[in-house]
Amino acid sequence: MKRPQATAITSGKGGVGKTILSVNLALALHKAGERVGIFDADLALANAHLVLGCRPNRTIVDALSGQCTMAETVVESPLGVKMIAGGSGLAEVMGLSVEKRQEIIRNFSELSGTIDHLIVDTAAGIEANVIDFVAACDRVIVVVVGEPTAFVDAYASIKVLHQDTGRDRFDVIINRAANDAVGAQIFTRFRAITDRFLKVTLNHIGTVPEDERLAHAVGKCEPVVSSFPNSVSAKAIMRIAEKLHTTTPPAVDEGSIGFFRPTLSTEQKAFGT
Repeated sequence: MKRPQATAITSGKGGVGKTILSVNLALALHKAGERVGIFDADLALANAHLVLGCRPNRTIVDALSGQCTMAETVVESPLGVKMIAGGSGLAEVMGLSVEKRQEIIRNFSELSGTIDHLIVDTAAGIEANVIDFVAACDRVIVVVVGEPTAFVDAYASIKVLHQDTGRDRFDVIINRAANDAVGAQIFTRFRAITDRFLKVTLNHIGTVPEDERLAHAVGKCEPVVSSFPNSVSAKAIMRIAEKLHTTTPPAVDEGSIGFFRPTLSTEQKAFGT
């Protein structure tokens, strides 16, 4: 059996629609037949549970303190997607040590029999929590909008993630473009910047257009994929989810710290087994 896949959804700045895309992609993957969990790893401003329509009673803080197991933090939303809350605004999670972050990542192995695909909704920016949670994922999706400041911040995010984690392949979603053609133009401009200064490969996996139905769903705190499944934005998200569902993520070091990855012992690493 294949181990579960983990996908990070991240961005260089806040306000680009990262969490809305994370929740909708999770739901779209669920519709495609996968058992999906979403880890709200934006520990300062966690709010994915609001869009999913659930209220977690326990968070990873409770699991870290021994009050419950990681499995006991899981809440199944009314839409079928499992939710693992990070603990919004709590001092215990906003200043996690490296060891505690690695413990959280390892503890996800408890859920390997119940999840096929984990969506990790990171915080915006390049703080230590973001870097470690992204490094633990198989695939990294960077959300970009067509604004100069968003370009600068997304570039900085990719640069730091590349330097600190060795990641050299990033998927990109262009959000809030007028249409697919404009989205392709935005991606081309952004890739020209990264190609000039960084040795990374960017893959444009889709554009989510500006859509009144999406704005209406956000206002109602509902996923557009379920509220307005025939809208242009929902269909765009479903197409992106289909790519995630049917393509293989980049190869990762199976012995490194990662969501659901088997971690090799010191002896195994020494003998290359």
